[in-house]
Parts: sequence; structure tokens; C-alpha cells
Amino acid sequence: MMTFSPVDRYADSDARWMPLNQSNSKLAKTRKYRMSFLVSTSEMQRICSMTLWIICCITIFFIGCGDEGALPINEDIETEVDIFTEREWAVIQRLSPLPATPPLSPTNRVADDPQAAQLGQMLFFDERFSKDGTVACATCHSPFHGFADVEATSLGAGRGTRNAPTLLNVAYNKWQFWDGRADTLWSQALIALEGEKEQAGTRLQYAHLIKQLYQKDYEDVFGPLPNLADTIRFPLEGKPGDTEFDNMFEKDKIAVNTVFANIGKAIEAYERLLISGNAPFDQYVAGDVNAIGIEAKRGLKIFISKGVCILCHDTPNFTDNDFHNIGVPQGKLPPDTGRYDGIKQLLNNPFNGGSPYSDSPETPQRILNFLEPTQQHKGQFRTPTLRNVALTAPYFHTGEFPTLASIIAFNNAGGVPSEFVGMREGTLEPLNLSEQEANDLVEFLLTLTGESPPERLLRKPDLP
Repeated sequence: MMTFSPVDRYADSDARWMPLNQSNSKLAKTRKYRMSFLVSTSEMQRICSMTLWIICCITIFFIGCGDEGALPINEDIETEVDIFTEREWAVIQRLSPLPATPPLSPTNRVADDPQAAQLGQMLFFDERFSKDGTVACATCHSPFHGFADVEATSLGAGRGTRNAPTLLNVAYNKWQFWDGRADTLWSQALIALEGEKEQAGTRLQYAHLIKQLYQKDYEDVFGPLPNLADTIRFPLEGKPGDTEFDNMFEKDKIAVNTVFANIGKAIEAYERLLISGNAPFDQYVAGDVNAIGIEAKRGLKIFISKGVCILCHDTPNFTDNDFHNIGVPQGKLPPDTGRYDGIKQLLNNPFNGGSPYSDSPETPQRILNFLEPTQQHKGQFRTPTLRNVALTAPYFHTGEFPTLASIIAFNNAGGVPSEFVGMREGTLEPLNLSEQEANDLVEFLLTLTGESPPERLLRKPDLP
């Protein structure tokens, strides 16, 4: 069985945390006050009784306030949860669990249709859906490597200029690709299918393949195909810019575009099932004190404090779903404007979320209306998820960094002098982490390796 097993050192345990709402009684133990009263008269006894009554009322009031108390919590009297202060623990709890199901995909009405997902899985692994019949989605997004690519820059129909990111938990992403040039998962698949360095085929070619190989599977989900047998109306090859496609009647172009869009929607339905949660980190947050080791716990403390990692990796999927320029060196790769050109391509994409091929274009179109490339966007790239990061080396959009330790060294130094496009953000400054702290941070990142998706989703299915 092919699985993504958590690191062995993070074994299961039945140990559980004391619930936070039961730990407030510790507040009474943090400081002790001694008061001496010399009771010599009945008046002094009355004053003492009144004083004690007032103190009890005040104590009950502040204990009742719990986390919402008006007084600031001082570090020296704050309740601790394992090695974390209560305030730190509250931050950690925001990072887990990963929701069991990804956000809805309203632009794709079959996004959660099991039949669509079954068709999408076959298309994902079918190498015939490429120019020369040798490249599939799985070529660069291997289930043996966390649905990412071992190559620094991916090799499909040609050599690309970026590393292929993981597809595990991809359905939680707001934007697709490193530059965000797709605002839906189904349109991302379409860009790759016709991309000259990816699968490099054409939409007419794919429509005919659907008819030849998958007609019943397709029609069970999307309804009847157009009359593709008429190759005068529907040539065997072509896409916009090709004479064969450009000379078609407009209604026939729309029919082919609809089939093409539906191919992407079926692939999205499959990719939405590639969920990997319940990592040792999640088990720890849920209450298993022994799910991660002390080194990883120290690394987690660094992650949310001194390491400032949480500035950009601040959600249960460990990404802010935004774009940043941290000065990642391009190395020998050509200059890359990242988000700047990504926005341009998104706005010009006939299959974006606001297009006629979207099943719910209104909201995406409102978002697109406010997008405009600016100088600030130059050199920005999407914050990647850190879940399963131990499985998906090499790292960053260039694939220049081979190990987690090399990434931490880059961040610890506050970046390195290098050539990159645009202006680097000021958030990346030297961290002054010790060697032990850097190692602890790596240990924490290892605890983000989650459970594997079901094995049936990792295998190439029987193809027609």
C-alpha cells in the first residue's frame, strides 16, 4: 500500500490535555498572598470579615471572566499548556484542524459529483491527453512525491521555468499556480492541458479524445456531446490562434470550449478529493501530548514567535493565500514577474471564474473587477502550503532549495543577495536563530505530514 506515513517518532498516544476551561483554577496558584491580622476587638473582626468578602468577590469576578477578562495577561502569571503560554496556545489552535472538506466551488456544479471525480481521475492519469501522448497531469504531480515534482523545474512537453507545486489540499487554495493566473481549480487544469511546456495539446484534440474514449462517462455527467463526427465542422486539431479553430462557426467554437471546460471540471472533482490532514501536529493540538516530540514543540514555539513564520503561514492549510516577494533568487532561470503577469493572464483568460463557462460567474467577476497589476505585484509569488512539506522538495517557485534546512537558512539570514524581479518585502529580516533552533523548526515542519488520501485515489485507474 502506498501511504504518506507520519514520521515514526511521532507515535500515537492516549494521553490527553486538560481542557483549557478546566485550567483556570491554576490562576489561584500563580501568586500567593499572605495577610496577617491582629484581631483584638470585635470592630477589627468586622473589618477583616468585610475585607475578605470583598477579596472573594473580586476573585470570583476575574475567574468568571476567563479568557475575556479585562486585565492583560502577564507572562509570569499566565497559565501554561504544555510548554506554551495560554496566549500562544490560542494562536496554535487557529492552525488546526484542517477542515474535513474544502470550500465549495460554485463555479463548478459537478465539483463534488463522484461520477465526475471518477472521470477526472482517469483524465488526470491519461497520457493521451497531451500533444505526443506521453505526458499526463500525473507526470509532474506524482502521487509518489506528494503530488509534486522531484525536478527543480518541471519537464512536460518542454522544460518549464518553475517547480510544480503539490496538489495535496489544493482545493483549499484561493488562487492556482505560483502566480495566481487561475482563480479556479478547473481553469488551472485547462491552462496546463494546452500549455506548450506542459501537455501542449489542443482543445479540439481533447474533445475528439473524449468522444473516442470517454463518451459514456462524459455524457453521464455533463449530457450529450456535440456532433464531433463531422470533422468539417470540428477539425481533429486546433485551438485559438490556429487556422483550424479560428475558421469554425462561433456556435461550434462555444460547443468545443464547453467540452474543454468540462474536462477541467471533471479533473477538479478528482483533485478535490486529494485531502491530507490529521498530521501529528493536528493530533497534538487535539490533545495527544505525545503526538510530537519536544524538539518539534520547541520548533512550533519558534514558528509562532521568533521565526515569524506565522506572518504568512497563518491558517489551517498553513498559507495566507496571498502573494509576496521575499527575494527568492532566480539562479539561472530567466527573470520572472510572478503575480504581475499572473493578473494579466487571469483577466484575459476566457475560462476564468467570471467567464460564460463558469457555473456561477457573478462573485468571481466582482473580484476580477478589482484586480489590476501594479509595480508592487512584480516578483510576488503565492505563499505555498506547509502541510506535507517534507514530501515535496525541492522548494520555492524556482526549485532552488533542496531541503527544509536550506529554506530555514535562507529565512534565517533574511534572504541572500541575488537577482530577482521587483522590490523585496521588508518582512524578511535576519532571525538570528541558533543551530538548535533551526533544527527544532525542521522537526516541527516534519509533523505537518498528514495522512494519505485513500489508496484508490493514488493509483492510475484502468483506462479505456
